[in-house]
Amino acid sequence: MGNTLMAVGTVVSAYGQIQAGKGQKAGADYNASIMERNAKVATKEAEQIGRIAGFQALEQEEDFKQLTDKVQMGYGKNGWMAATGTPLKRQMQNIVQFQQDMEIAKYNTKVKQNEKMEVATNMKLSAALKRYEGRAQLKAARTQAMGTMLSGFGKIASSSTMMT
Repeated sequence: MGNTLMAVGTVVSAYGQIQAGKGQKAGADYNASIMERNAKVATKEAEQIGRIAGFQALEQEEDFKQLTDKVQMGYGKNGWMAATGTPLKRQMQNIVQFQQDMEIAKYNTKVKQNEKMEVATNMKLSAALKRYEGRAQLKAARTQAMGTMLSGFGKIASSSTMMT
């Protein structure tokens, strides 16, 4: 009877270790799925940053065009030829400055997008690491359960030998 109880206890202990490993793996998989979702969100945010910047650029171009038209009309009302001399130089300076501002805005947009994509990449890597950890924990639990089984059955065999 004692050996039977010892065998049952060994099996139950091993089963508990395997279940604990499965629980750890399930927790790691869940955390990984959250990280993967967050990576998708960061990727979408990066795309959204680009779209918003594109719309803003179109608005700024339209605003600049309207401003330029008003300036040219103002020069005309004052009797200046907008396509010559100082008005032309001023217009060229404004165009160059606007183009520089647009390039800076494009660069800043790319930086923001790259930051979001880096967040997404790190989340994906963290998710992969979590899944790996979960598999390693399950494997360790199975190995520990096997050790428990071998140790328990070894004790049973040893006590049976001593009794005979």
